[in-house]
Amino acid sequence: MKKILLFAATAALALATFAQTETRGRPGVIVAPAFTTKSLREDMQKRGMEMTLRRIGESLDGHLSAAIAGSRKFTVLERKFLKEVLDDPAKMLQSLSLREGEYSIIMDLDSFLDTQERVTIAGKNLVKRRLQISGQVRIVGGETAEILDMSNIQIEETDTIDTALTTVDRMDEMLPKLTRKFAEQSFERLMGVAFPMQVIDVDEGVLTINRGADFLARGDRVEIFGRSRTIVDEDTGEEMRIKGRSLGFATITSVEPNYSQAKVVGTFDVPNRAEVRKAQ
Repeated sequence: MKKILLFAATAALALATFAQTETRGRPGVIVAPAFTTKSLREDMQKRGMEMTLRRIGESLDGHLSAAIAGSRKFTVLERKFLKEVLDDPAKMLQSLSLREGEYSIIMDLDSFLDTQERVTIAGKNLVKRRLQISGQVRIVGGETAEILDMSNIQIEETDTIDTALTTVDRMDEMLPKLTRKFAEQSFERLMGVAFPMQVIDVDEGVLTINRGADFLARGDRVEIFGRSRTIVDEDTGEEMRIKGRSLGFATITSVEPNYSQAKVVGTFDVPNRAEVRKAQ
């Protein structure tokens, strides 16, 4: 019996040590369930689409969690969210109990559109369907639960069908694509705060960027900025991180799993650790 207990204790210690080794150095992140505004919930209820709204929320949560776990750059932290907290984003922020170096990512949905129109293409009468979701993503961090980034996101998915050939409702195909794109853009904002996209090597006009195939593709155009700076607002005492000035553009020429390389467009000097953003 003693041998069994000793073995169990040793195994538990080994697992704990392994878990610490696997997550050491990674920032923690809390994934809050997707919020929906009161007006959106009321609108969806009037349209008889409460189930669709629930599917959207569950799908967003799943895609975002998968993106974070797949990146292997964060330790996902668990928090128990009470219903009264979920109904009030302000209370939710207070309940996070974040520590220094921890983040929370919060998606707020405020609009969902589902429209159809008849179009004629090459003499065929077709139906074009458009799904659109809009909202904000907030990245919160630190013991004070400071909002580090807030971005507006709007995603569309369209589908055109020939009703003479099929009457199949392809909502089940369109909705997951829509929510996956929204979640992926939300995750990009989290990565941008925790691990800014940067130039990590410069070699005769060829830039190596710390983002791989999950974020960039060959042919993408990116904008290069000088190093960011931290300034202090003299009136409030608040520290603000501001990006450097735009230096120019570069085109992605090759993509690897963990990094990409780009060729500058024109001629300009690029310092190491210069920030990079996808060109609009």
